[in-house]
Amino acid sequence: MVENNNEQPKKKGLSKGIIAIIIAVIVLAGGGAAAFFLTGSTPKETYFLAEKNSVEQLQDFLETRYEDEWNWYEQARENAVSQSVNIGLNLEGLENAYYVDPQIIAMLSNAELSFNSETDIENSQAYTGLSLNVAGMNFDGVGAYINGSDVYAELPFLEEVLKISDEDIGSVLAEFDPYTFTGNEQLGIEELVFGDNTALLTDEEKEYIQNEYIMFIYDQLSDDAFASENEDVEVNGDSISAEKITMNLSEDELKSVITSVLEKMQGDDQFKEILQSQFERTAYMPLEDPELIQEELDLVLEEFDAAMEQGIEAIENFQFPEGLQSTLWVSDNKVVQRDFSISLAPEGEEPITISLTGGQLLNDDQIYFDHTLKMHDEYNEGSIKFDGDFQGTGDSLTDNANLTFVFEDSYTPFEFTASYTGDESVDGSTRNFDRQLQFTAENETINLGWTGDSTYDGDQMNSNNNIALDFPGYVDNVSMDLNVEGAVIDAVEGVDTSNVVDLGAMSAQELQQYFEGDFSNQFQQWLMQFGF
Repeated sequence: MVENNNEQPKKKGLSKGIIAIIIAVIVLAGGGAAAFFLTGSTPKETYFLAEKNSVEQLQDFLETRYEDEWNWYEQARENAVSQSVNIGLNLEGLENAYYVDPQIIAMLSNAELSFNSETDIENSQAYTGLSLNVAGMNFDGVGAYINGSDVYAELPFLEEVLKISDEDIGSVLAEFDPYTFTGNEQLGIEELVFGDNTALLTDEEKEYIQNEYIMFIYDQLSDDAFASENEDVEVNGDSISAEKITMNLSEDELKSVITSVLEKMQGDDQFKEILQSQFERTAYMPLEDPELIQEELDLVLEEFDAAMEQGIEAIENFQFPEGLQSTLWVSDNKVVQRDFSISLAPEGEEPITISLTGGQLLNDDQIYFDHTLKMHDEYNEGSIKFDGDFQGTGDSLTDNANLTFVFEDSYTPFEFTASYTGDESVDGSTRNFDRQLQFTAENETINLGWTGDSTYDGDQMNSNNNIALDFPGYVDNVSMDLNVEGAVIDAVEGVDTSNVVDLGAMSAQELQQYFEGDFSNQFQQWLMQFGF
């Protein structure tokens, strides 16, 4: 009985996890789809082609505007690079705060923290050295070096260098606490530091999803579900002649599409492999036993077909009382206005209505949008309004954006707003910027400013930044200076490994003897120079 009670909630959670990942995979693949072979000759084709062109226009705008920054990012992934970061604080605005010691404020305001790093992602090598100057005392000689799954630590008071391998971390922890740790735990250091978590799908996986599922969904949608007419719309004060295309799916048609997709997924071994790779890339858990993670993953895949069958059965009685309505206004083969609406609920529950409305203008030198997402049932109502106007990809850039979240029920109405303004000027490879953020909730406002300049020039970069925080009544005139310099280098220098103490090779008794003996003695001698 105990064993069954432990397993039941796990199965329920896993089924929800499968559905969530399926949705994420399809959305990601759809966002990057090549729009198949659409020509825009029918309302259905024009509808999807406009969505695809709009996404690509947004991508092109961002890539053109921040081309230098993107090129440096690529350089840092393909080559060994060095980077130095210097951080200084200005805490003068806290001098009169009752909750902070003025001496501490003065000491930290004159402190400087520096990081010097070298990274080679391709060869899984990274080094970071740290130094701190505070109250006239300089603390340096602290460093960490990662070579594959091996981690080395330099400390200013040690003659030796400490080492531990990722595969040994679990056994060391189990020596001290065998009841909590199995001995197989790992941090996943190599994947955590050097893995590319920005691309959830490989090109091959994306192509498979597009060909087998996005195209399948497209084919499942009847041409008769789409209607077209000409209509003028007003966006950002301009009257635009557009083609109005409406997709209208009845409840039965929507259920049929969803059911067909779930049925197709059943028995699709290649799709299961894609799901498995998604779990492996995203299911990072520090100090987790890889064997336990694999067991859970195996259980997910074993239950996959059964979960799809449960989904098919659930869809039969799920409510979509108004079906799905989505209208796009299309001009210049891009979306300029949209109106989307759907109501849904499990059997026996009151439906929740979700709608998305608004206009947008996407061009080479401007991104404008004004959308409102609403959700409501018979008791509660919430809305998220987001609008913005980003102008310029050349020498002068002006941006503004706003987000307002409102939730209303019978007892506790709540409103949160966030706004952003940005002014940037570009001179060659140098960008000067002034970016301001403001957050307001419950009559409290927080202002966050980010000003500075950056230069990305071939195999070198530098950036000077000032980040200022203002929270009236609590924090005033508090800021941080952050200066960065980077360059492409031949290789990571690392640390001297001629005198290494391998912690992973020690027993609990040996570890205790080392830290209470050599380690403690050297640490105490080092502290004496500072009067401790």
